[in-house]
Amino acid sequence: MKKNLNNIAAVFDALSNETRLQIFRILVEHSQDGITPTEISALMNDLPRNTLSFHLSLMANVGLCVFEKKGKQIFYKPQCCLIKKITKFLLTDWCEGECNC
Repeated sequence: MKKNLNNIAAVFDALSNETRLQIFRILVEHSQDGITPTEISALMNDLPRNTLSFHLSLMANVGLCVFEKKGKQIFYKPQCCLIKKITKFLLTDWCEGECNC
């Protein structure tokens, strides 16, 4: 259980940054085919590549996204299933029965 809570906390920590929230939204909007860092940068008013790389790396490390290399390009996709699992965990394991909202 402690490890699970650490993983969930890491995901929330990653999403607690406005830039990473924007990146995750872009990933979700392009989840069908994936999206390259160049395209993400352009959608974020030319966010510097090193800054974007830092954020994408952190997000990948906690499981919020995955990447696939196709030729010379890297395509990122969100891991929405992780968000669904965390939401289900919080609502079912913590809020079910105790919460009166």
